Amino acid sequence: MAAAKSPPSSSSKNKAASTYSKASFVPPAAPTITKAGWPSAANHPSRIQQQIITGYGTELFGRKKNNAAASSSTKTAAVPPVTKNGKIQIKMLASVPQIGQAGDIVFVSSAVFQNQLQRQKKARLISAEEVALIEAEKQQEEAEATQKAIDTKMMMEEAMLESIGEECSTDQDICGVALTMARKAGPEGNLFGGINPKMIMDELANTFPDGSWEGKQVKLTDMKDSDGKDVKKKDIKHTGEYTCVVKLGNDVDVTFILSVVAE
Repeated sequence: MAAAKSPPSSSSKNKAASTYSKASFVPPAAPTITKAGWPSAANHPSRIQQQIITGYGTELFGRKKNNAAASSSTKTAAVPPVTKNGKIQIKMLASVPQIGQAGDIVFVSSAVFQNQLQRQKKARLISAEEVALIEAEKQQEEAEATQKAIDTKMMMEEAMLESIGEECSTDQDICGVALTMARKAGPEGNLFGGINPKMIMDELANTFPDGSWEGKQVKLTDMKDSDGKDVKKKDIKHTGEYTCVVKLGNDVDVTFILSVVAE
C-alpha cells in the first residue's frame, strides 16, 4: 500500500508566493470616433469619379473580375466622363423607362449609373468626342433625307406637268394630276368602298417607287375636294379630283391632285 503524501509546509507556500508579482490595473483603450460626412477618404469626389470610370472600389464592384471583364473595364477607363450639374453623360444601350431609349444620350446621377445601368449593362459612359461625332452623322443623315424629299417633290411635279390638259385654267393654284386611283363606283359616282389616307400613301409609293416614302415624318397632312371641303378625316366616297398635301421631310411639302375615277 502506497504511503499518503504529506501536505506542503508553510515555508514551501511562502517560497512559491514570492515568485509571483502583483498585477497592476491596465485602463481600457479609448474608442476612436470617426465622424460621418462628406467628403471622407472613402467617398471623396475624386475617388468616386475614379470608381465610375473603372468600376472598382465600391462594394458592388469589389469582386475580382475575370480577364474579359478587366479588359472591358480598361476600355471604359479610357473614356473621360462628361459631367453637367452633378450628373454624368451616358449612352443608353437598352431602353429603360423614365431614363431613355436605346441609343439616347442622357445625363444621370452617378448612383443610378453605377448601381443600375452599368451593373445591368444597359448604358455606358460616352465622351464629348463621341457625342460630336454622333451629332455630325445625324446632321449628315438629315441632309440626305431632305435631299431625297426634294427629289420626290420634283418627281411628282414633273408628273403633274405632263398630265396638264386644256381644261386646266391659269387661275388655278395647282394643275395636273399626279396620282390616279380607279375604284368600282355606281352610276352617280358613289364608290363601293372608300379611300383613306393610308391607301393614298401606298398608291404614291407604287406609282413613284424611286420616291422617299419612309419615315414617321412622311404623311398626308391635308385633303380637300373640288369645293374646298376638308375630307381628310373621312374616307373619299365619290369620284372626282382632290387636292392633297403630303409632308415629305423637314420644310418639304408637296401639293398634288388626286383623281378618283370609276373602273
